Amino acid sequence: MLEIQLSGDEFHKKVGGGIPTGSLVMIKGENSSGKSVICQRIAYGLLNSRTPVTFISTQLTTVDFINQMNSLGYRVSQHLINGLILFIPVYPLISEPKSRDDFVDKLMKAQSLFEHDAIFIDSLSSLIKQEINEEKAVDLLAFMKRITGTGKVVIFTVNSGELPREIEKELEFAATILIETKVKEFGGDLKNIMIIKKYNRAQGNYQKITTFRVEPKIGLVVEIAAVS
Repeated sequence: MLEIQLSGDEFHKKVGGGIPTGSLVMIKGENSSGKSVICQRIAYGLLNSRTPVTFISTQLTTVDFINQMNSLGYRVSQHLINGLILFIPVYPLISEPKSRDDFVDKLMKAQSLFEHDAIFIDSLSSLIKQEINEEKAVDLLAFMKRITGTGKVVIFTVNSGELPREIEKELEFAATILIETKVKEFGGDLKNIMIIKKYNRAQGNYQKITTFRVEPKIGLVVEIAAVS
């Protein structure tokens, strides 16, 4: 079990106490539904327990990532300096006018990205959407399964509707933990919802449905209120 506990934060209890080693975690949902902040919260919890992390982002530059984490109260600058986290910004590449169709192969060949105990890819769908097909999806999943087979954790996000449904279903089937994020209206307010739809090898009790919000300088905050 990889520890993700933070003082004054109940999030780790909602996911069974931590992340089992060897897990392949898929977080899917609409844009702005909380996928990235869940990744950032888990990553910071791992760093807090001195677990080495690789974080691949298709949305943020390195400066953006530092500023985003600081805004949540998740200070990562020293971890970056110490090498406890390896941050890889892919945004400058995928934002180029010239399309790139070789990210799957490049990802699988970049062995140094997978040396740390936990690897985040946010978002995988944005990274591979231009080139993915069933054959490449099988190759990618086999590769990630080999990585998790060594005890490492791979966590990736998928934007709903960005990949063909059959490919998304392949990813869901392969994942050992499947989380879906949603935004719902409750009591006149919009609430972020985290739904754990599958959790293989859970080592503790976990909450299937968790409501949360994001507070500046505090980060991800679990709410008590239930959403029907």
